[in-house]
Amino acid sequence: MSILWRLLAKYRRAIILAVALVMAFLLMTLQVRHDRAVVSFTRQAVLFLISPVIKVTAVTVSSVSRVWGDYVDLRNLREESLRLTRESAVLQRRISYLEEQALETQRLQGLLAMKEISRAEFLAARVVGKDATNWFKTVLIDRGSLVGIRRNLPVVAPDGLVGRVVEVTPTAAKVQLITDPVSAAGGLIQRTRVTGIVSGGLGAGLKVRYLPLMADIVIGDEVVTSGMGGVFPKGIPLGRVIAAERRSGALFQEATLAPKVDLSRLEEVLVLMGTESRDGFETGGVRQP
Repeated sequence: MSILWRLLAKYRRAIILAVALVMAFLLMTLQVRHDRAVVSFTRQAVLFLISPVIKVTAVTVSSVSRVWGDYVDLRNLREESLRLTRESAVLQRRISYLEEQALETQRLQGLLAMKEISRAEFLAARVVGKDATNWFKTVLIDRGSLVGIRRNLPVVAPDGLVGRVVEVTPTAAKVQLITDPVSAAGGLIQRTRVTGIVSGGLGAGLKVRYLPLMADIVIGDEVVTSGMGGVFPKGIPLGRVIAAERRSGALFQEATLAPKVDLSRLEEVLVLMGTESRDGFETGGVRQP
């Protein structure tokens, strides 16, 4: 018996091939003789044996195909999302640029309208720097002595007074804002024609000092430059009264103003070139009362 197993093991390939050939011969013989029952049985047996393999193969191929399709779709969606994100960023930059251009056009139109209304000679300038401290409130503009800028020239915006030039270099100039605590401008209450001195405070507001004690001052009164301080021409808007105070025992009353110009957002200004300054409290040549 052991010898038989050894022979089978040694010649197993030849035996398997021979069996396969015999089976094939038998199947061919049955096919030729049209033995339908046997052929049908054989086909059914073969189908029964290979159908699970076919099903597994079909499911595997379908799953792989579906996964591959999902991967391709996901990759395409990711690329489309990246493309749309890039296009959105470009469009957003364009929108921001156009909005900034529109705002700048509005500001420049305001400056141009002011130049057309007034007969004075103006020079437009851009604000290129601001004082970072709270002790001195100044801005730096991009015009200097090369284009005729000099000390004590008034600086305005479409809404009203900004300040005066205090330092000049060939290509730039420093402007002292009216909200600077050491600044001064002659003020005139438009409604009552009462005059006082407008100066800066610790915050962003303005103070009108040395108003007559019995002067009629009410909230909402508009204040303009009086033209009597040596620097600023008459009639430039300064601010609107938001509070008035009569202190007990004081010789004068004071009013608080909200500035006409939002000095924290200055970007372009006009320098009044045709004005001539004279000694006065606005220049520091004469002490304030």
